[in-house]
Amino acid sequence: MTKEVQKSKNEELVKEEPTDDSHPNRPIPTAWGYRGFVLVSAAFIIFELIFVSLYSTTSWFSTDIRYLGIPVVLVLLPVAHQILLSFDRKPLLIAVSPLRNGLPLILYWNWLTLGESALSIGLRKVAYSSIDELKLTIWGNLHIRTRAIRRGNDLSSANADAQTAEPTDLIFKLPLGVVSPQFQRQLVDTVKQANPHLVTNKRLVKKLAQQDISASQMIGVMGAAIMLMVLIDLGQSSYTYLDVLKNYYNADLSARKNKQADAEKYFGQAEILMREALPMSWIKTKFFEEGNGASGVKIARAEALWHMGKQQEAIETCREALKLSPKAFRINLRLARWLNATNAPADARKEVEEAMEIKKDSFLPRGYMVALEDERTGSAEAQKRYETYLKELDEELFGEEPVWPPGGERFLHDIWYREDLTFVFDRLLKLVRRS
Repeated sequence: MTKEVQKSKNEELVKEEPTDDSHPNRPIPTAWGYRGFVLVSAAFIIFELIFVSLYSTTSWFSTDIRYLGIPVVLVLLPVAHQILLSFDRKPLLIAVSPLRNGLPLILYWNWLTLGESALSIGLRKVAYSSIDELKLTIWGNLHIRTRAIRRGNDLSSANADAQTAEPTDLIFKLPLGVVSPQFQRQLVDTVKQANPHLVTNKRLVKKLAQQDISASQMIGVMGAAIMLMVLIDLGQSSYTYLDVLKNYYNADLSARKNKQADAEKYFGQAEILMREALPMSWIKTKFFEEGNGASGVKIARAEALWHMGKQQEAIETCREALKLSPKAFRINLRLARWLNATNAPADARKEVEEAMEIKKDSFLPRGYMVALEDERTGSAEAQKRYETYLKELDEELFGEEPVWPPGGERFLHDIWYREDLTFVFDRLLKLVRRS
């Protein structure tokens, strides 16, 4: 039997309409712990989209958003709930049918619906009498399988033994752990009443034999509650983080425009926010004390300090950022620029050498060193250093030319910011420094 014919018969099977449904359908609800998990996950995704939008624009700068993190999370929960409920509505089921073949894109409030003679989920419906096997996989998915695709509608008991020996074909699969054990057993019992020859594998039988219903439900609810607490923490901490960056940015901007009073005001507001952020917060630690996020805050603070004329404090803050992100070679380069500007060329060279160690396949730190050498000893020594670096790159990166196949030459992955260009070429080309 070709795959196309089998698929066609399978679709006919699962769309079979029962003729004796005289009782209302009985939806099987998902477990509360699972509902909470899906709800918080959806709210988290929406929250992250809002966070990225705020991070990418300045339109909200006139608003003090540090107190809005928790209210936004609480508002997003009912919004996410309504969005998740919409995944079970017919227009959306039809829209995603090419991807899910009639099944909901996300299971949320209900698992499936038990009718009098058929179960249904999304746009799909299958008669109980057509279900010959329920199989639980190692991944926790329930496979609903049938032999009707192979034998047609021959349901005579005379051929029961021969039919039972035939392999089954998958109709569709669903996660089993998203519903409570009593509803799992209800599904199996309902199908068995319609088809006494139903086969269940050992894994499913063992799963249904579990009696501790309350414990599994409690674990799920507690897990969802912990996720909600983390999301609330994330809401407060991330909005505080944005407000801190905003104030450091405004301080830097004001200082560049020689508005020292405004710069001091914004800088002071950022410092207060840093001290007043949630004291018992795991997310706050990630934003302000650990990793690249905290390093970014330190860099924003250092930039503001530098342009406010507090150069030594800026350098110390930059060193703190480097401790948080020791592999971020651009922090070394920023330190090198600032140290050179404060008449510490030897320290600047050390920072550039460290950047060269971190970024061996980049010419940018070497360009810094050539520029510093040109400024310190003149163009002749700078030329020698350039030739040395080029030779190293030939040996370690470029190799011999021409290469095969044609067009396969290796290249440097360098990104130059404006500060890099001005620092290097103002020295190499003796350009007049621009403001």
